[in-house]
Order: sequence, then C-alpha cells, then structure tokens
Amino acid sequence: MSRIIIRRYRIALPRKVPKPTAPIRIVVIGDLHNRTFGKGNRNLVEQIIGQHPDLIFSVGDLTVCKPGKETNIDVAVSLLKRLSCECPVYCINGNHEFRAKRYPDAYNGVYEEFKKGIHTSNIRLLEDEKEQINIKGTHLTVHGYELPEKYYKRFQQQYISAEEIRKSIQEPEEGRYNILLAHNPVYFEGYALWGADLTLSGHLHGGLMRLPLIGGVISPQVKLFPKYDCGLYEKYGRKLLVTAGLGSHSIAFRINNPAEFMLVELY
Repeated sequence: MSRIIIRRYRIALPRKVPKPTAPIRIVVIGDLHNRTFGKGNRNLVEQIIGQHPDLIFSVGDLTVCKPGKETNIDVAVSLLKRLSCECPVYCINGNHEFRAKRYPDAYNGVYEEFKKGIHTSNIRLLEDEKEQINIKGTHLTVHGYELPEKYYKRFQQQYISAEEIRKSIQEPEEGRYNILLAHNPVYFEGYALWGADLTLSGHLHGGLMRLPLIGGVISPQVKLFPKYDCGLYEKYGRKLLVTAGLGSHSIAFRINNPAEFMLVELY
C-alpha cells in the first residue's frame, strides 16, 4: 500500500466571527492526478473519513488533462462522490480541469462530463463563485478562484493584483471568515491583499523532491526551490496552507515527498 501522510494544522479564528462551539475539522485534498490508493481509492477514503471531517475541500487537479491524450475522469468523480456521502465537499478546478474547460473540442467535452458526474447535492464546484457556510455557531465563506491560463505558463511568473481577483470573485465578505481556494500558491501576496483570511492551495507537488532543511526542489513552472512548496505561510496577517498533494503526472516521481492530505482545525 502506498504511504499517505496527514499534515495537521490548527488555526485560530479571528474575533470578527463568533467563536465556534467546537473545532471545525476540514480535510484538504489536491493533485491526485488519477492516482489510486487501493481498489476504488478505498485506502484514501478510509483515511480521510477516519479524520471525521465537517467539510472537505479539493484544491484541484484531481485529473490529468493533456493534449492528444485521453482524459480519464472516473477516478476523480468516484472519489468526490464517495467523500460527499460523509460530509459536504467544495472543489475548484486546477490547471488540468481548467484546460479541459477552456478547450472543450480538444478534450471531447470531457469537462461537461466531469461536471455532470459530480452534480450531487453535497458537492459544490466553485467556478469564480462563493458559498456561505454556517457551521458550529460561526460563519465561513468559501471562495473558489479560477486562475487564468497565463498564470500557469512554464519559465514565467506573473503577478496577480487584488484588483484583478476582485474582478473575478468580487470582495471578501465582512463579518465572515473568508477562505479562498486557489490552485496555485505562487500568488499568495495577491490573495492576501485581496483579503483572504486563509488561502488553500496545491499545484507545486511539494517541489517533486524534498531536501532536509531546504524543502521542495522544483516547481511545475520550472522554478528552483519554490517559496510556497508545502506547509503554512503568513503574510500581512493572512495565512496560506499548501498541500504537497497525492499524485503526480508528467514527471512521475516524488522523492522524500510522500502522498498527503491536510487536516485543518479552525478553533
């Protein structure tokens, strides 16, 4: 059985929201890239459900969508539907799903099949949308931000301004704890300036290989020693959590970098 680790974080909610009656347990998954852990992903599902989550967030790239290759959505759809039997699931597109969405003819309409496959009452796909969640006596709003394709190009790094984010998802909500799901963590400064209390990301696969005391070595955008490869970061009083994810695709190896998901407790 492939090893899966659970990275655990506890984050205090600010005074602007009511104190929850008990910690809110959130599982964060990402970058599965069609990998399976046991038949039907049974081992992964069991470990996630074993954390007794109140909410599950997927930060994208559960699939692999590459030009000229058949796209398999079955693994992603099956996983999300199984998890949604336990608690609400909120998900966003990564660059792979976004590519299939933007170029439907090149991918034989597979994105619409993906959307239909996860169209259940307990799964919410956020495409530049938000959802209010009132849970355990406190008030959360989860925002799903779809980054334009230019922000994933290799050998390049753009800058996202707070104003550009506002054009896509408007303002964060006052009096609520604003959680931003944004697949690429590289643009944390823009997310923080926009007003995300907590940003959840993936995409960098933990830097593919990890070195002691240094961290991830290379990003999918071919940048050495990426700054936000895995873990907890803070800027301007805002927080970012990045998962190293569960799988890989084109460069199919992970060294000192086991598959993982995050358990986040808000208290």
